[in-house]
Amino acid sequence: MPTIDFNCYASSGIIKIPETYQDWYDKSITVILLRQESTNTLKRSPRPIGLAKDKFQVSPRFFDGLPSDLLDAFESDCQFHQL
Repeated sequence: MPTIDFNCYASSGIIKIPETYQDWYDKSITVILLRQESTNTLKRSPRPIGLAKDKFQVSPRFFDGLPSDLLDAFESDCQFHQL
Protein backbone atom coordinates (compact mmCIF):
# COMPACT_ATOMS: atom_id res chain seq x y z
CA MET A 1 0.00 0.00 0.00
CA PRO A 2 1.57 3.35 -1.01
CA THR A 3 2.01 5.84 1.83
CA ILE A 4 2.90 9.49 2.23
CA ASP A 5 3.77 11.48 5.32
CA PHE A 6 3.41 15.23 5.84
CA ASN A 7 3.09 17.61 8.78
CA CYS A 8 0.16 19.96 8.82
CA TYR A 9 -2.03 22.06 11.13
CA ALA A 10 -5.60 20.77 11.20
CA SER A 11 -7.60 23.98 10.85
CA SER A 12 -11.25 23.63 11.95
CA GLY A 13 -11.01 19.88 11.43
CA ILE A 14 -9.72 20.18 7.86
CA ILE A 15 -6.41 18.68 6.77
CA LYS A 16 -5.13 19.83 3.38
CA ILE A 17 -3.27 17.32 1.25
CA PRO A 18 -0.30 19.16 -0.34
CA GLU A 19 -0.60 19.87 -4.07
CA THR A 20 2.44 17.65 -4.63
CA TYR A 21 0.13 14.72 -3.95
CA GLN A 22 -2.70 15.71 -6.34
CA ASP A 23 -2.89 12.11 -7.51
CA TRP A 24 -4.31 11.30 -4.02
CA TYR A 25 -7.20 13.76 -4.46
CA ASP A 26 -10.69 12.27 -4.86
CA LYS A 27 -9.50 8.83 -3.77
CA SER A 28 -10.55 6.63 -0.88
CA ILE A 29 -7.79 6.91 1.73
CA THR A 30 -7.08 5.74 5.28
CA VAL A 31 -6.08 8.52 7.67
CA ILE A 32 -3.99 7.92 10.80
CA LEU A 33 -3.53 10.96 13.03
CA LEU A 34 -0.48 11.46 15.27
CA ARG A 35 -0.56 14.59 17.40
CA GLN A 36 2.81 16.25 17.88
CA GLU A 37 3.39 16.77 21.58
CA SER A 38 5.38 19.76 22.74
CA THR A 39 8.89 18.79 23.76
CA ASN A 40 9.38 22.05 25.64
CA THR A 41 7.95 21.33 29.09
CA LEU A 42 10.15 23.81 30.95
CA LYS A 43 8.52 27.06 31.92
CA ARG A 44 10.98 29.90 31.44
CA SER A 45 10.64 33.53 32.29
CA PRO A 46 10.72 35.93 29.33
CA ARG A 47 14.14 37.19 28.28
CA PRO A 48 14.78 40.87 28.92
CA ILE A 49 14.54 43.11 25.87
CA GLY A 50 17.61 44.98 24.66
CA LEU A 51 20.45 42.77 25.92
CA ALA A 52 22.21 42.87 22.53
CA LYS A 53 21.68 46.58 21.86
CA ASP A 54 24.68 48.10 20.03
CA LYS A 55 26.45 44.69 19.89
CA PHE A 56 25.73 43.94 16.22
CA GLN A 57 24.52 45.56 13.03
CA VAL A 58 22.03 44.19 10.54
CA SER A 59 23.53 43.91 7.07
CA PRO A 60 21.65 45.71 4.27
CA ARG A 61 21.40 42.30 2.51
CA PHE A 62 19.04 41.21 5.30
CA PHE A 63 16.33 43.28 3.63
CA ASP A 64 16.84 41.76 0.15
CA GLY A 65 13.98 39.63 -1.16
CA LEU A 66 14.02 35.90 -0.50
CA PRO A 67 14.12 33.36 -3.36
CA SER A 68 10.64 32.30 -4.51
CA ASP A 69 11.16 28.62 -3.58
CA LEU A 70 11.98 29.63 -0.02
CA LEU A 71 8.96 31.94 0.16
CA ASP A 72 6.76 29.10 -1.10
CA ALA A 73 8.01 26.86 1.71
CA PHE A 74 7.11 29.48 4.33
CA GLU A 75 3.70 30.24 2.87
CA SER A 76 2.63 26.59 2.63
CA ASP A 77 0.33 25.23 5.35
CA CYS A 78 2.03 21.85 5.31
CA GLN A 79 5.52 20.43 5.22
CA PHE A 80 5.80 17.05 3.60
CA HIS A 81 8.16 14.36 2.43
CA GLN A 82 7.79 11.07 0.60
CA LEU A 83 8.12 7.89 2.70
